[in-house]
Amino acid sequence: MGDMQIDLETLRGAGIRPTRQRVIIMRTIRRGGRRHLTPEGFHRELNQAGLKVALGTVYNTLNQFAAAGLLRRVGFGDRTFYCTATDEHHHFFDEETGLLQDITGSQPTVANLPPLAPGMEMVGVDIVVRVRKAG
Repeated sequence: MGDMQIDLETLRGAGIRPTRQRVIIMRTIRRGGRRHLTPEGFHRELNQAGLKVALGTVYNTLNQFAAAGLLRRVGFGDRTFYCTATDEHHHFFDEETGLLQDITGSQPTVANLPPLAPGMEMVGVDIVVRVRKAG
């Protein structure tokens, strides 16, 4: 099965209409492997590869893919990343470099979570451990 067919089926399976731009964006994400995207950085990557896609389209598409479960949105403060790994895991954030990395292996846990408001259900817990070079 070719790349184009895989990307079309991925989008259709997520309930997303596979426009040309969405297929290009999905293919570029998939080919890049496990990583963390920012809309601005991914927009630069697409343009450097000769794929002219508007920044607004990149923002909208990444949000749409995250809403459909194809990406995982990791947001804190004024930072938003899109993690290509959708399994449950947490992250390290290097405050000096701006790099977000997966915590591998054993994952941290949160104890004593507060009760939820009536009618609410927990969707997940995201832990971001902020780090910087010592000294």
